[in-house]
Amino acid sequence: MDSGTVATVKVSELKEIPPQFLREVIAIPPQALKCCLADLPPNTGMWTPDAVLWLRDAVINCPEFSMKVIKQDASKGIAHIYLFAPENFPDMDHSINRQIKNADLWKHQKDVFLSVTPSGTSSTKAMGDAVSVLQLSGGKLEKSFPDSGREPSSAVSTIDMPPPLPLPKPGDLMDVYVSVACHPGHFIIQPWNELNNLYALMEEMILYYSRAEEKPVNIEKNKLYAAKIGDEWYRVIIKGILRNGFLSVYELDYGKHEFVSIRKVQPLLDTFRRLPFQAITAQLAGVKNQQWSEEASIVFRNLVEKKPFVAQIQAVNDSTNSWDRKIVTFLVDTSLPHIDTWIHDFVSQSLVEFSKGD
Repeated sequence: MDSGTVATVKVSELKEIPPQFLREVIAIPPQALKCCLADLPPNTGMWTPDAVLWLRDAVINCPEFSMKVIKQDASKGIAHIYLFAPENFPDMDHSINRQIKNADLWKHQKDVFLSVTPSGTSSTKAMGDAVSVLQLSGGKLEKSFPDSGREPSSAVSTIDMPPPLPLPKPGDLMDVYVSVACHPGHFIIQPWNELNNLYALMEEMILYYSRAEEKPVNIEKNKLYAAKIGDEWYRVIIKGILRNGFLSVYELDYGKHEFVSIRKVQPLLDTFRRLPFQAITAQLAGVKNQQWSEEASIVFRNLVEKKPFVAQIQAVNDSTNSWDRKIVTFLVDTSLPHIDTWIHDFVSQSLVEFSKGD
């Protein structure tokens, strides 16, 4: 009620408020205010995963915001607002609303839902046969840790591209890390056993670009570059060129959309193109395809984002471009010593509880 988040907790963790504090608790109104961005593109409907992830990252990465309330919908308890980084208030042209409205994030690509057919292959281009639920031995899957909706981009040249990341086959088990989660129909995984190589690459990029002289760059859409986002350098592809000196880019190793200044983009050296791009778009297996509610999306993100899992691959949709490839997978949390948690079971149970609340 005060933070606006949806969470799952054990019954044993719920505590009754002591009577002596009830008066004070009741006297303080709930602090969370439900808002929506005003004046977005008409007929937006269901937001694209790219737009959702861009907005969430933009908000999370800024410690505070200013806002201007345009109108209030009392029937739904929602305030329609313009949102600003403090230095941009009240310049409407630099509001979060205008930035996301002008970005190339609204073009819906129909989700590639890979449903397994009775013949055992996926209904789209799949590799190999689908697999039935894995038989567990003693209730556990083993995880071996090391020590340490986009539109197809057919215009992208494959020249100077890194080698493609080998995709698992249906039925394979794979240790993964979920870098970004939008909802069960769209999240990003990275191969766990390649994370050390990715971290080493990013360290090399920081060392090189922090010393290299900045040069004017000829920016072209659908081309590869290095971009400084925060204090790190990332391998990106240009998705859009904006009129205000900013670029819409896609992080090829983390699966995020970002806005960056054109001054923070540099050529991507050949030596930084050897490691395959690490981001793999994924969809959760074992749950019904649907438009995901806010509550279900938040619960899913809290469950999986920035956490390691064992992935059991159900189907694979391959593509020439690594950022257009997609897999359907079960996610299994093996962090507890004596039991595995299958995320699709948890999501299904949550949907039942949310439907009761409606």
